[in-house]
Amino acid sequence: MAPDFELDKPLRNAAARWLNLVPADHRMRARESDKDVLETLREHARSCPDHPLSALGAAHRHLGDPVPAVRIASLVLASEALWWLGHFEDARTAAQAAADADPASAQALWRLAVALYRLGRFAEADERLDDLLGLASRFAPGWALRGQVKVWLEADNPAAGRTDFAAAAALTSDSGTWVVPYRMARADFQAAALAELRVHDSQTGGPADARVDVVWLPDKARVERGVDPDRRWHLAGLSTGSGDSDNVFSGLGGDFAAGARSRVSFGSRFVLYQRNIENLCGDRAALGEEIRKSVAELYDAALEPNATVAIKGAPEQHAEGADIPSDEDG
Repeated sequence: MAPDFELDKPLRNAAARWLNLVPADHRMRARESDKDVLETLREHARSCPDHPLSALGAAHRHLGDPVPAVRIASLVLASEALWWLGHFEDARTAAQAAADADPASAQALWRLAVALYRLGRFAEADERLDDLLGLASRFAPGWALRGQVKVWLEADNPAAGRTDFAAAAALTSDSGTWVVPYRMARADFQAAALAELRVHDSQTGGPADARVDVVWLPDKARVERGVDPDRRWHLAGLSTGSGDSDNVFSGLGGDFAAGARSRVSFGSRFVLYQRNIENLCGDRAALGEEIRKSVAELYDAALEPNATVAIKGAPEQHAEGADIPSDEDG
């Protein structure tokens, strides 16, 4: 049985702010009996990635429920909905309240760890994942995310997170869901990226007035300001795929319009985040394909923003997008 607790004033104020995000048509109270409430919240959790506003509305309706377990489940659902809506600090607030109310809730600990990861608070995320895996040792996404966290905490160590990635892979019946990342020496990775750059130069009338830099991971300060920690590349230009960019001229026409350029602009800087690309790939062949895809996305972002890249690459499987742990994960 979940312990009893009350929502304090700061949390009630935050909840009122969350409700402002929800359109009126998502605030209507559903007809459900008390015994159906938890199942209703579970259904919203399953559909949350596609319908976060409906989930947030349902969570808000039940934050004042007389049953403590329902209030905790509502906070967990609110955290997930807020995360999918991009309100990561609010997602952390809701999950922290649920975890404080019930420290043995694997669902609350998972949502808290995911929010902390997205905020760039990796040491704290690591602690919460330790707590989570003590309760839900068969929850593969928890192991995978802890692997990613350990990579962030020790990016220059090619063995960082390896045992966690291996645990996630061993728990998954689909062998392609989670992989043990194939690690490549920095010089070899750089050489592979430059080889792909030369291929694209030949296709666009090169050589390009751009350089490729390889770094381990995105700058932590940028993650704290909102950049996705799983980004694979960065370009000072329009964003596409799993990269990011910051070109202030993207709204201009002429030479900056989509498809207008045949060569990359002078001074452009392509950055590949080696660890995030490797994290998707279980062998050298997959890694080579993922480098090829990332360089192609960089070129398409520089030359023809919003184009679709035909190269398949590795599946974009990220642990933090997984469902909450179930009873079977204990």
